[in-house]
Amino acid sequence: MKTRYDSGATDHHFKEGDQVWMYNPKRRRGLSTKLQQNWEAPYTVVKKLNDIVFGVQRSPNAKPKAIHINWLAPYRLLCYRFLCYETAGMCSL
Repeated sequence: MKTRYDSGATDHHFKEGDQVWMYNPKRRRGLSTKLQQNWEAPYTVVKKLNDIVFGVQRSPNAKPKAIHINWLAPYRLLCYRFLCYETAGMCSL
C-alpha cells in the first residue's frame, strides 16, 4: 500500500533551507470548512529524511515535523504592481 501511494508523489524538489507551505486541514468550530485556510506557511525545510519525507519547522525554536512531500508546496511571493500575494504554487497564471 505505501509503495503504491509513494509512487504517485508530487514532483517537487526541495532543498534544505527552502520555504514551503504545509497542508494542515484541521477543523475549526464555528466556521465553514470551505472558508478555512488549510495551508500554513512559511515552514522551512530542515532535513531531507528520504526521497518523499522532509523534516520541516515553522521557527528555529520549534520542534521539526516529518511531513510527506504530498503535503508540501513551494512557498512563493507573487507581486503584481503594488500588491503582493502569497501562493501555494497551485494557481495557474
